[in-house]
Amino acid sequence: MGALSAALTVWDIHNQRIISSMGMGWDDGAPVWPYQTPNILLFTLNTPAYFVANFFRLIGPLHYVAFLPAIIGWWFLVGLYLDKPLRDRKAHKAPIWGALLSLLAILLVILGVAGLEDHFRWWWTYPRSLVSADDLIMLRLIAPSIWCFVLSVAALLAAKRRIWSS
Repeated sequence: MGALSAALTVWDIHNQRIISSMGMGWDDGAPVWPYQTPNILLFTLNTPAYFVANFFRLIGPLHYVAFLPAIIGWWFLVGLYLDKPLRDRKAHKAPIWGALLSLLAILLVILGVAGLEDHFRWWWTYPRSLVSADDLIMLRLIAPSIWCFVLSVAALLAAKRRIWSS
């Protein structure tokens, strides 16, 4: 994921230079394909790392100074989590932590559903062809909701281990 993200970053920086050289050459902004595509894919694949890197409030290509290390750190943590099978992990029985993790999972699901509501309303409002640039825009819009659902499943699995561990 680090190599893919690095390639998307290089592509995005190249496209940002092209966009800035156009100035006001496009009436309603740069076309989604190919100029906004790397940014959309980078955000979709690495949404949690994006929010961590956004803490520094950097803009432009300088934004990648914080974003790339956050991406590598995020996927390193995901890799650590996936490398050890869930059944081999021994969690101490801690019902309070299990309850807090369950509440976190519920909160993440609520945030995910709330995010989807407005975006699907936008999606169904405007007509489109079978496959369009709007698909990439929609992917960027729903990425935080998808990550909320994925992280809520991880929180529920961790809560289950803490509540029903043997």
